[in-house]
Amino acid sequence: MHSFKKYGLYLLVALSFGSTACEKRFFVASHDTYWPPYVVNVDGHAQGKEVTALWLIFAGSPYCVQVEFLPNTERAFVEQTKGRMDLGWAASFTEKRAEHVYFSDSYRNEVMWLYQHKNKHYRVKNLQDALEQGYTVAAHVGSYYGEQFEHLKNIYPKQIIFTGAAKTRFALLAKQRVDFIIEDQLVGEYFISQSNTIKRVNTTTYVNKGSIHLMLSKNTSTMQDVIEVNKLIQSRKAQLAELFEKL
Repeated sequence: MHSFKKYGLYLLVALSFGSTACEKRFFVASHDTYWPPYVVNVDGHAQGKEVTALWLIFAGSPYCVQVEFLPNTERAFVEQTKGRMDLGWAASFTEKRAEHVYFSDSYRNEVMWLYQHKNKHYRVKNLQDALEQGYTVAAHVGSYYGEQFEHLKNIYPKQIIFTGAAKTRFALLAKQRVDFIIEDQLVGEYFISQSNTIKRVNTTTYVNKGSIHLMLSKNTSTMQDVIEVNKLIQSRKAQLAELFEKL
């Protein structure tokens, strides 16, 4: 717990929270149990910046939220499409996803970078260059890393290794079983702070940059829910910006 406080994680002690007069409960699908600083499972309780964001957005509203841990983004999205999960967080907009879920207004931004082992010396300009040179890249299964990645994963399927957990990707990198991993900037900063073997690839541009949204299942939510959630997000814009500004 002390290491989380040191690096500025915003912690909550309750898994379920919301208004005392709960009119509607959202079951929230978390795609990882250890994705600091965004979410960490501590003795069955969800903690981290994404959890704090939910608290900022929904505290005092007619909505209650309860976080459920699922193995990866792909599984979390499937559960939403079937109506077994109501809400998803940390989501990039895609047309395919929008067939099954409503997207809220953006509540934060995201920047994805390449990371490597410190002992390796690569000369790569970007993700495409790395793949063209035959290097391997680990990424999260079901995540969206931009249109270029969607194109490249079909060209280099044997060089892109998909995993469920962030700690698995960083472990592969630490053991030099992959050349690069793709990860969110704040997550990368956290793992770098905990390891002396990992660094960000500074010779490349970012892999992807974009806005991040909540996803509401079309099976269990209405457009009125979307309108109300957007109002709540807009009313907390300043606090949310401060929350996600840095590690």
